[in-house]
Amino acid sequence: MARISRYKRHFKKYVEENYKNRIDTSVEIILDENFVKAKDFTSETKINGTELKELIETKNHFFIKLTTDLSLIVPKHSIKDKAEFKRRLAELGTEYIDELNWEWK
Repeated sequence: MARISRYKRHFKKYVEENYKNRIDTSVEIILDENFVKAKDFTSETKINGTELKELIETKNHFFIKLTTDLSLIVPKHSIKDKAEFKRRLAELGTEYIDELNWEWK
């Protein structure tokens, strides 16, 4: 159990140090017919639907994994219609992965 806490602390510190300007900032995600567009306070990104690999669902988040193995992390509480969100990403070709029971071990 101590090892888990050490890993959690390490990753938490890493994220806080390296992404401090991006934590708790709003990002607008738009699902188009062929693209996912992400827009924040500094930039706008257009991701072709063919670059989407997986939609991983955990208890509190969705992870949109790209073919580059980067992921967009979307808190579930920020999505009004989760079923529609999953359906739209499936239409873009993502493979759905249910990780609702996932937890740190």
